[in-house]
Amino acid sequence: MTHEPACIVLGATGRLGRSLLPRLQARGCHVIGVSRTRPSETAERGSGWVCADLTESSRWPQVHGLLRQLLGHQEEVVIIDLVLDRVSVTSMRQSITAATRFVVRTRQLLTDEGLAVRVLAASTTAVLAPRGLRTPYSAAKRRQAFAYARLDAIDLVLLPQLGDVEPITNSPGDAGSSVSGSCSYEAAAGALHEISLEPAQRSLWILGADVPHQSASPAPADIPGAIRSAVAARTAGRDSPAAHRQASHQRLALLPASVRVRVDHHGAPAQLLRPFERRLRMPRARTVIAGNKQPAPDPSEVNRAHRP
Repeated sequence: MTHEPACIVLGATGRLGRSLLPRLQARGCHVIGVSRTRPSETAERGSGWVCADLTESSRWPQVHGLLRQLLGHQEEVVIIDLVLDRVSVTSMRQSITAATRFVVRTRQLLTDEGLAVRVLAASTTAVLAPRGLRTPYSAAKRRQAFAYARLDAIDLVLLPQLGDVEPITNSPGDAGSSVSGSCSYEAAAGALHEISLEPAQRSLWILGADVPHQSASPAPADIPGAIRSAVAARTAGRDSPAAHRQASHQRLALLPASVRVRVDHHGAPAQLLRPFERRLRMPRARTVIAGNKQPAPDPSEVNRAHRP
């Protein structure tokens, strides 16, 4: 048995999962991938694998049985939730809800067997969006965050927008600060890997981006365009994540720059982050810069949860 924990990675064939698995394997972790589709030969090599659609809850007993076999005599497990289906609003909601319930249930079953179980969940700064700017995705991930916050060993990581951008080395930010913009999948996977090395506790993390977020340049208010986008998101585009994102962006663009910088979740402003921390009843968010892990803050600061 390896000294490293076993890692159960949900959504392991996604772009983030494909970037994370090799890092975990190189570290010597016993990796078990869970996905709806078969992995590539490279991804499957060196990993256990379970192919399952988690929205089919009737199959969960079978999935749990396979996981238990693959875990063998491991005593410590990290469940890493990277699940996301953005094909439609309906499938997105179903995938997030199912993954949350599956993680909570799996954690309970393994804990009952005496295993030490920790959850590491990848979310995004979209959970910080104020009510008037939320999309169905941000609302679903926000509900998931509140469900996971009830666990006693959870790392909730708020990622910036991910894309095919080249990593840029940055200096670590100050504790509690937040920088957001765009980040490569490789850099995000590296940050998740670094966070998985931390001792198990209840922590909220902000991933600072390779390319820091900057508010859009002021532009003339397009009220007719905002109305059209809002109508489209409620009618023909109601099941389209892109339509809801467009409507949210149009509403945001109508706000004065001085207001926009305070409510734009992409920048993870303190005005949105601090109330979110209090709702979660978790300690002050810790910042990690993509490609350059910030030293852990003083333990007394980390362990002092905010009161609502």
